[in-house]
Amino acid sequence: MHTFADPLHRAERCFAGREAVVDGDVRLSFGALVDRCRGLAGALAALTDPGDRVAVLAANSHRYLELYCAVPAAGRLIVPLNTRHALPEIEYALADSGARVLFTDRPASELGDLSARVERVVQLGEDYESLVGAGPRAQLGAGVSEDDVAGLFYTGGTTGAAKGVMATHRNKIADGFHLQSSVRLGEDDTWQIMGPMFHASGTFNILLCIWLGARQVILPGFEAESALDAMETEGSTITFGVPAMLSALADTQQARPRDVSRLRLLGFGAAPASTALLRRTHAALPHVELVSMYGATEMGPMGTTIEHLERFIDDPRARTAGRPIVGVDLRILDEDGRELPPGEPGEVVVRGPNVMRGYWNKPAQTAEVLRDGWYHSGDVGYLDDDACLYLVDRKKDMIISGGENVYSTEVEEILYQHPAVAECAVFGVPDDRWGESVRAAIVLREGSEVTPAELEAHCREYLGGYKIPRQIEVRQTPLPRSGAGKILKRELRAPFWDEAERQIH
Repeated sequence: MHTFADPLHRAERCFAGREAVVDGDVRLSFGALVDRCRGLAGALAALTDPGDRVAVLAANSHRYLELYCAVPAAGRLIVPLNTRHALPEIEYALADSGARVLFTDRPASELGDLSARVERVVQLGEDYESLVGAGPRAQLGAGVSEDDVAGLFYTGGTTGAAKGVMATHRNKIADGFHLQSSVRLGEDDTWQIMGPMFHASGTFNILLCIWLGARQVILPGFEAESALDAMETEGSTITFGVPAMLSALADTQQARPRDVSRLRLLGFGAAPASTALLRRTHAALPHVELVSMYGATEMGPMGTTIEHLERFIDDPRARTAGRPIVGVDLRILDEDGRELPPGEPGEVVVRGPNVMRGYWNKPAQTAEVLRDGWYHSGDVGYLDDDACLYLVDRKKDMIISGGENVYSTEVEEILYQHPAVAECAVFGVPDDRWGESVRAAIVLREGSEVTPAELEAHCREYLGGYKIPRQIEVRQTPLPRSGAGKILKRELRAPFWDEAERQIH
């Protein structure tokens, strides 16, 4: 029904002269934004073929927003690369996706062997501007259908756990409608992007804002002082982040208040927000509505939402992940696939137009999670009598730290590469700032010696910073195992989570 091109076409017709994007000193009208997207589409026609993958490795900017819109509108697939990943992880995503072109703001000296993985590297400066400004304009949306894949969004790193989520145009358009049901965006709103644009928290708003004529203020990265300054000077009305950002905003606003009276909604997700954090955030921003969302990249990313959380911070309802977003079905199933009644925990499954097509070139993993039209999340929860979801555990050993997914098996594989490590188990423990932090339990080979600092340095060679264990325990006793010999991570986790308010976020 709709593709990435439709919001751009409507914005050009309805709001051509109005300001669309603010990025530092750069201010673009909707008309200028759409024209630049046409220029980018024209450049892509000379560099690639329809269906080709186009990767982006860069900080937030108006150019990133243009790529996010124009690449799918030109019939190509955008591949956002995590700027926090180590080079081997980025190389994996480039190789797995088969990207032909890489757009980046990193100098050539920092790219290592990445340039050899693609046919063309475009620097997001003069190189990019020459492509956008000098080339022919191309029609946006020509030959593109809602069922075409718009992008590949990688959920892991260099191990077998890494998967490129295939999101179609229909998926992303549905995201916009689902988001609107919770935030009620209008053309007088200004959405401040402070989450990284390689992540859903930095892009899930883009198409909706363009479609409705709402302005977008782009921060190159998150820093509480500059975020609050932008809220004041630009009159931002909506922003979204992870709880670590809420914490920094609350502390900074309390210490050095700004006039953020126009801010009306602060959304968050991807990581836990404790009652204490919600209370601090409400105290610092008492006039702002707090909205929490639960989902996953495979859901595009929204599955449930709870609005006006500030009204019942100390109520048991504050622990809920909310109700399914309008247009999304959610059920709780037992191990045999039977639907469970309220109050009984089971696996959370989701169905809707937002759910991904599957994992890129991974049919077995796709079949594992997509069954009979339902996405099986691997999360365990239950519904109450009002269809509110409560999350209680995680079937998969995934850690969510600061809104980023960390797969324990990925970190374990790197630790096992160290010659002193005989056994290891990686798991998440509560962290007041990041929601969860990575902890590793290590058993050394007989006669070997190694310090936690040395193991941390070893991990840093291969992993992005947020995946590196913050706590490394070198044990003198074997790791707990089941009768079948499987390491019992639940026994390792239990002492740290016994006093936690929630077991999953």
